[in-house]
Amino acid sequence: MFLFDFNTDYKYREVIGDATITETKEDCSFIWDNFYDVEEGINEYDLTVFVREEGELFRRFQETHYQRGYTLEQMRSLIERAGMDVVEARDVDTGEAVGPESQRIYLVAKAPETKGS
Repeated sequence: MFLFDFNTDYKYREVIGDATITETKEDCSFIWDNFYDVEEGINEYDLTVFVREEGELFRRFQETHYQRGYTLEQMRSLIERAGMDVVEARDVDTGEAVGPESQRIYLVAKAPETKGS
């Protein structure tokens, strides 16, 4: 069995792509800048985190991440090309069947049965 989750193309294209997300708390804050390349299906995000060290002093950390968005159909094709079967797909947020506005998907796949197993 192979269980995993993935972010969808819809999430990057319609929800967080080309958006800035910020959050401020007492001991840490972050700035998350997203840039979605629709043709490549890649979301690049620059993350700047400020973490309180002592008193009013904060240390800044910066990272750049790249993530690819997939449709359920693309993921099914990749799983099948790997010689596995998709058993189930669920919307992470609702636990229900995947829909056109699903942002993240849980997928369960399995290897085919073999003789003597």
